[in-house]
Amino acid sequence: MRIRARSRLLAGSGRTAAAAAALVPALALTAACGGGGGGKDAAPTPQGVRASGAVSTAKLTQALLTSKDVSDVQVLPAGTKEQLLGDRQQTDHPACQAVADQWSSRPAHPRQVYVGAMLTDTAAKDKNAKTISLSVVASYTAGEAEQVLDDLTTSLKTCTSYSSTRNGTTTTYAVKAVPNTATYGDQQATYTIGDSKAGPSGAVLVTVIRVGDATAAYETLRADHKPATLRSAIPLAQVAKLREAAKGS
Repeated sequence: MRIRARSRLLAGSGRTAAAAAALVPALALTAACGGGGGGKDAAPTPQGVRASGAVSTAKLTQALLTSKDVSDVQVLPAGTKEQLLGDRQQTDHPACQAVADQWSSRPAHPRQVYVGAMLTDTAAKDKNAKTISLSVVASYTAGEAEQVLDDLTTSLKTCTSYSSTRNGTTTTYAVKAVPNTATYGDQQATYTIGDSKAGPSGAVLVTVIRVGDATAAYETLRADHKPATLRSAIPLAQVAKLREAAKGS
């Protein structure tokens, strides 16, 4: 079973999460339509072709978590790339661009290939603590994933809010860096982000992890709108699969 067009976690200009629609307010973190993995002025690497230092499409797809990899987690792979990333957002604060780029199909550092899924974690005994995460796993040319994390880490030191305009509507996002409570890969960054008008209940937790020349990013929310956490078993299992996929690449 795959994510359907109306089953996307992120909302904005029509992007909704049917699985979570009754649980959380609509967010506007990405555009309605996503695109390929490259920057606006750069031709993305054809799907299935491995660029230098990047994990191939086939290996990256195989490395994506499944429902069998972590107990109490249901994984619904994305049927199309448009369900994962949105169009580029131009921020009013340049220091925040790396944050906005994290869920953009046209970031400053192009993804060579990427795949993703929606993960529903029901491990908590309290049903209200159920979490839903949008996951995007990507590979880059040699050394570029490190630049992605370096830029994001630098951005989070000063970026607390930014505004961007889409289809004539301007939205202001509140951003807050969150200390890493565990180490999963070679680098990682954690923060919350959400429409400032919605307040804390509209914020989601973003976790971005680098594993060699690949990254695993998660946008997580709780069923009861309280601050979300990403259960360690999920990124740990994903990191292990990415390291295995990188062998021989």
